[in-house]
Parts: sequence; structure tokens; C-alpha cells
Amino acid sequence: MIGTIVGLLVLLALVVLFGWLAKRAWGSKHKVLKWPALVLSGLLTLACVLLFVVALIGTIRLYAPASNPVASVKVAGSADQIARGARFATYCAGCHSTAGKPPLDGGKDDFISGEGTPPVGSVYAPNLTPAGEIKDWSDGEIVRAIREGVHKSGRPLVIMPSETFRNLSDADVQAVVAYLRSQPATPNQPQNDTPSNSFNLLGALFVGGGLFPTGVQPPITAPVVAPPEGATADYGKYLVANIGCRECHGADLAGGTPGFGPPPGPNLTVVLPKWSETDFIKTTRSGVDPTGHALNPDMMPWKEISAFATDDDLKAIYAYLHGLTPIERPAQ
Repeated sequence: MIGTIVGLLVLLALVVLFGWLAKRAWGSKHKVLKWPALVLSGLLTLACVLLFVVALIGTIRLYAPASNPVASVKVAGSADQIARGARFATYCAGCHSTAGKPPLDGGKDDFISGEGTPPVGSVYAPNLTPAGEIKDWSDGEIVRAIREGVHKSGRPLVIMPSETFRNLSDADVQAVVAYLRSQPATPNQPQNDTPSNSFNLLGALFVGGGLFPTGVQPPITAPVVAPPEGATADYGKYLVANIGCRECHGADLAGGTPGFGPPPGPNLTVVLPKWSETDFIKTTRSGVDPTGHALNPDMMPWKEISAFATDDDLKAIYAYLHGLTPIERPAQ
């Protein structure tokens, strides 16, 4: 937060400076210099005012506490809950584990810094074992973090894909909480503790301008119930909504859009009707599609999906995707 506050103060100082210069130019008796100086200083003042307002909006969105209430829920922590939660947790390991598998001791890499990305700050996936801060959170606060993207303090959990996980049923999100509580307390070995998130002025401008979402979702105020488990299209729709397919393949699964975010995936409404159920399951288990093309695990998380999904789950996903109406769309 310090970086954004310093940046806001610098912008505010520039507003005052250029405003003062504009006032001086307006009072100048040198007509040849007056108007060019007035126009230039005036435009610079307006530009800095606009940047200040956008950055202020971004700072508020990044740090102001959300009003999402915390549900009064106490997870039983039964063996069945823990076992089911462990399946979902394998899908979290890509971000929240130093080894790419449980325990979820926190990420070792900064998500938003690297080659080809704007220098907006740094975000690390936190330690989700009892060695991390969630040991001091209530079950309701963890549920809210998963499905609504809100930290215990009320600030946004940036990068947390709560727009996807908000679809988790009450039973499944409580199973995840049960599993998180059951893990051994495991410190993050590379850095002992995951660093705090930090954003600079550019990051605040990106958020304020709507180019970088905070991840906060509207409060969930009604029960969320999953369809009965089984190799059905209804259950497949539920699974697709919860494993992040739409993050890469688009809201209608007809292909993602390149940009500052997840890699764009192909048009599933066109691809999947060409595959058999056996093709789909084999591709997910092996990472090689029916054409012999090897899927890049950094682009398509087939390993995580395979570890999470039973054969019936994959049959359900296939039934749902195979039944979609094809949407023809030019490749992005």
C-alpha cells in the first residue's frame, strides 16, 4: 500500500505544480508565450488530475474493506469431507504449493511479475496449511475467501479465481475447508512465509481503469446445492463451472480472448463434438489429444484436472461439453 500512497502523493504534487504554472501563464503579459504555456500546463494539469482520480479509485478497490458478511458455519471435518476436499485441493496446488502438489504451503513465485508483464507490483499465493494465517481464520472466513475473494481483513484477494469458485456448492466448499484444516502445518521452504501482496502506482491505475480485476464477488446469500454426482450433463456443467474452464475458453466456451490474464483456450463447442468420450478421457489423462498434439501443462492444466477428476467426472464433463450448440467464431 505504501507504494500506491507515495505514487498518489507524487501525482497530487504534479497537479498542484502544473496548476500553479497554468495560473502563472494566465497572468503572463507576454502574449507570444502566454497561450502555448497555458495550453501545455493546462493539459498537463488535467492529465495528472485524471491519473490521480483513476489511481485513487484503484487504491480504494485494492485496499478498502469489502462489505461481504461472514457466514456462521462450523465445518465438521469428517473423514468423508476431508477426502472430498483433498480432491478439490489438488486443483489448488498449481498456485498454492512449492512442489505443485499438497500440502498447500504457498507459492514460491510472484504471479504478476515477469518477462512481458507490466511492472504493477507482486502477488504471491499464500500458505493454506495451518502454518499460514488461515489458522486464525474462522471457517466462514475461509469459505468467504474461496467463493467471494475476500481476505479476513476485508481486502480483496487479487488473482484468487473466486468468479469460478463461487459456483462451489456449500457441501463442496466446506469439504475444502475441512481438508485445509487437516493438512500438516508446513512452512513455505523457499521464503519461510509467502510475502505480502504489494501494488505500485501503475498497479493502482490498472485496477482503477478496470484493466485488472480485484477478484471480489457479490455476497452469496442463498444455499448453493450441486446436482447429484454421476456421469450426467448436469453434473458435468457443475464441474465445468468449478474447474476454471471458462477462464481460458471464454464465458461461452467458444474460445478465449488474448490479453492480460489466463492464456486463451480453443473453441470447445467446435472441438469437443469431433471427439469421442474415450478420446476426451484419454486426452485428459495423458495430455495428448487425438491428433497426437501434446498439451502444454502450463497452458492447459490437464494434470490437475486428471488428478481431481474420476472417470465418471470426465464422462460428465464430456456429456456437457459434447451437448453444447457449436458457436462458430474466428480464431483470436
